[in-house]
Amino acid sequence: MKKIFITLITLSLVLSCSGDDDGGATRALTNEALVAPGLVFPTQNLTCTNFNLEFTWNSISDPEGDDISYIIDISTDNNFGSISFTAVTTEALQAFTLEKGVTYYWRVKARDSEGNESDYSTTQSFFTEPDAGINTIPYAPTAVTPLDGATPTGNTVSLAWDTTDADGDTLVYDVYFGETNPPQLTTENITTTNFDVSVASDTQYYWRVVVKDSNQGTTIGQVWNFRTE
Repeated sequence: MKKIFITLITLSLVLSCSGDDDGGATRALTNEALVAPGLVFPTQNLTCTNFNLEFTWNSISDPEGDDISYIIDISTDNNFGSISFTAVTTEALQAFTLEKGVTYYWRVKARDSEGNESDYSTTQSFFTEPDAGINTIPYAPTAVTPLDGATPTGNTVSLAWDTTDADGDTLVYDVYFGETNPPQLTTENITTTNFDVSVASDTQYYWRVVVKDSNQGTTIGQVWNFRTE
């Protein structure tokens, strides 16, 4: 009887441990994806006079209750080919000391304590004011039509954009357009803020605009895309 009792206890412990292992595996397999944070400040196309800038975004919670950290990237390249500033923080804010007279792009993603990461947030751009007496580069252009990800119709698409220059300088534009990313230079030094391109049906296209002022200031816009019907 004693031997039978000991055997039953041992079997119970084995089953208990097996149950714990399976539960951990099940949890790992059902780990829900994290939501990308929403950017709060600095807002899109903001001109910042304070160069010790505090970035903020919406905090998120993990479906499984894991601890969350955030990775913030800041770059002068909207494709983030090179990173000017980066940090990992457990708070939904981070401060950086920035350069003057620069257009920056920034983004944030979340990571849980299991190493799972969200997608990056949308990218936002902002500008830091230069020293007095220094030429201000043009603001980054914004797409008017077609909007990023739009689906235009027809054999011709009118690319249109908007931008301003704080100094009131005369602006000219280089337009890059094509089926590859990054797109190729199509026309340069035009004075209008629109340009017509011929397109084929059911085709993905990419385009960007480079803005140049009369004092040799240049701002490279982000790459936009659209797909024809």
